Amino acid sequence: MQIYYYKDSVGNFGDDLNGWLWDRLLPNFFDSDTSVRVSVIGTIINEVMPKADKWFVLTSGVGYGHLPEGFGNDNWKILSVRGPLSAKVLGLGSDKYITDGAALLNTLAEFKPLPENERSGVIFIPHHHAISVGNWEEVCRLAGVEYVSPQWNAVDVINKIRNAKLVIADAMHAAIIADAMRVPWVPVITSPQINTFKWLDWALTINTPYSPIDLGPSHFHESLRSNTLKYYGEKYKLSDISPESAIKDFYFKRKYKSSKLWPTYSRIARRLTYNLPYKILSSLKDSEIKNKNLVYTESAAERLIKVKNSSGFLSDDVVFFNNVDGLLSKLDILKQHK
Repeated sequence: MQIYYYKDSVGNFGDDLNGWLWDRLLPNFFDSDTSVRVSVIGTIINEVMPKADKWFVLTSGVGYGHLPEGFGNDNWKILSVRGPLSAKVLGLGSDKYITDGAALLNTLAEFKPLPENERSGVIFIPHHHAISVGNWEEVCRLAGVEYVSPQWNAVDVINKIRNAKLVIADAMHAAIIADAMRVPWVPVITSPQINTFKWLDWALTINTPYSPIDLGPSHFHESLRSNTLKYYGEKYKLSDISPESAIKDFYFKRKYKSSKLWPTYSRIARRLTYNLPYKILSSLKDSEIKNKNLVYTESAAERLIKVKNSSGFLSDDVVFFNNVDGLLSKLDILKQHK
């Protein structure tokens, strides 16, 4: 039985923790046999999942694409999915979702939550897409906030979260893990690529509102990209943050991206609206670019300063630990299948 999760070539802590979390929860249980697979943490339930004689789904979510071939037949055992929106899209009942599996970090002795008087500082963890186009390290320096890269080693990122007083989360798993460590968190948005469907899917499982604060771009490159995402299908932020709106948008995007013309259209649209303008703008004088970037960076820092002084969100203990108990019960069921 082999674990299945997304592996980013440059690293992303929310995915990378799958590489060791499940082995620590179930020592000597998983192996390299690909005939039986377990889909775990991540937005990975889609048509690119590899074939297997038997699939188990444990806390995975939906967010993009179509259902995998044969989903729901006798070869599939759905232990739990991430949240109610994933369950709805997959045609599952309300008994088939619990919460994101990263909540189980709370059960490991090495990540035991620290009391408030032993935690200090405010950290910011951007979405991994924000790193290459933004200037968030400098924004954090100006705002007096510690920058934590989502590409760092997952254990290091988790410990940064565990020791913080407040986590400012552009990356969704920054908030999920903060909640697991019982550290208050604030959801923010650095670009319209931040996925409302995924965030809401998780937030509904902990009875906590998803009310993100828009930090805006930190760099002219990031601003250009944010303003053009909608033209090639990468805008996932919704103005109406409701389950109904999120599900409607999911189906709408899935429909138009299913067109045979979509790959060609999106490639051309990206070149014309983003790549070409960026190349032209980059040819401007260095002084002009630097002035533009300074304005973006300082504006983002001002917004981040306001965010760092907020109290943040934290799920109710009863809700959180009921979810953890539910996940542990699904692990017990999984153990019976080997």
